[in-house]
Amino acid sequence: YDRALYISCHRNNGFDVKMFLLYYYYGGMIYTGIKRYDRALFFFEMAVTTPAQAVSAIMLEAYKKFILVSLLLHGKVITLPKYTSGVVGRLLKPMCAPYNELTTAYATNSTAEVQKVAVKCKSNFTKDTNMGLVKQVVASRNRKNIQMLTKTFLTLSLADMANRVQLSSPREAEECILHMIEDGEIFATIDHQNGMVSFRDKPETFSDERTVAMVDSQIHQCMDLAKRIQKMDQDMSVNPQYVKKTLGVQGDEDIALSVTGGRSLEGYSM
Repeated sequence: YDRALYISCHRNNGFDVKMFLLYYYYGGMIYTGIKRYDRALFFFEMAVTTPAQAVSAIMLEAYKKFILVSLLLHGKVITLPKYTSGVVGRLLKPMCAPYNELTTAYATNSTAEVQKVAVKCKSNFTKDTNMGLVKQVVASRNRKNIQMLTKTFLTLSLADMANRVQLSSPREAEECILHMIEDGEIFATIDHQNGMVSFRDKPETFSDERTVAMVDSQIHQCMDLAKRIQKMDQDMSVNPQYVKKTLGVQGDEDIALSVTGGRSLEGYSM
């Protein structure tokens, strides 16, 4: 990564700003294509927040994609960092009117409103070669709405879900839920016989770094405790008082057995 950035930006013994911007712009496009939206957002942000005295065409195109990817990943447009150049922060938003309108519609939680803006500004999005991303944003509004329902309901009929999420039919709602389950976006089971869907909490996989670290720590604590117990046992076995008491008790038992002929003292009375 660092090596590729160094090679692409250093030409003729100088630093090429255009190549720097293109590196992050195209990198963001690649990550978007493979649906690594978190990395894509970072790359587009790097292209937009590069210190500048004017807005370049690359910055503008990167910001348009930054808006769309931000909606896909977070459901809203993430605020640019404070270190973003003032001129860039002031000029970028007015230059992206269709995308701002799409963001406003997305915030209404209405798929119909988002679709309306997508149709209205189709020529702009197509010209920017962003129509494919815009379609994904429209579809993601349905998914975000379904995710919101999982926080309110434990069980819901497919018909009711289709109505609440503004889908055309229970069948479309079922297909959307199945895709979300496959992608790990929600955890649910569908009762096809009764047309019901039941939402579940995310199962614990114990595979994240924090959990692995906790388990590893507990294992080391147990091993340390076992060593301490073993050492205490060894120390006790050579303790003079413990040895004397143990031998004394053993001696008393041997005397008692010799008196009774090896039989237990139970049954004898004084």
